[in-house]
Amino acid sequence: MGGLETTASSPDVAGAAQGPLSAGAARPQTKVPLSALARLKSGARWFYWVAGLSLVNTAVAFAGGHVHFVMGLGITRIVDLVARKAGAAATLPALVIDVMIAAAFLVIGLWSSRCNQFAFGIGMLLYAADGALLFVAHDWLSVAFHGLALFYMYRGFAAAQQLRGLAELGRARAAASIG
Repeated sequence: MGGLETTASSPDVAGAAQGPLSAGAARPQTKVPLSALARLKSGARWFYWVAGLSLVNTAVAFAGGHVHFVMGLGITRIVDLVARKAGAAATLPALVIDVMIAAAFLVIGLWSSRCNQFAFGIGMLLYAADGALLFVAHDWLSVAFHGLALFYMYRGFAAAQQLRGLAELGRARAAASIG
């Protein structure tokens, strides 16, 4: 597999690999490439950055600023723009919407960091759709950065797939040692 390897012992990955064992049975050890674990965690952290920088963009927009982080979400920038044009009465609803969107990305990051491929897939799909909004708006720097972020998110997704495969192998080995 290449890269450094370690014996899996974290509940995120190794728990699934160890399978159901009797109390007296020895736990099988599964070799997990450290590079796969690092890619998984790195890919999941992108969702945290997206959420956090989107909230920073919102704070700057409501403070009257006109700069933004390219990694932030275009959809929250649209919500902020609509709220600014609608007036003071729209500020609180816009903030609530922005926080809910950021919270969704935080949850996606949390689930992704726990080797959840579905969360990675949903997160990447949502971020790609957001990139499409920015494409339509001709914000090329943000579109390019969305592409870069999606690349690293996909690496995390692929690492989750690799680690899930190792977990299934560990369960099969455990079942064979019991039977």
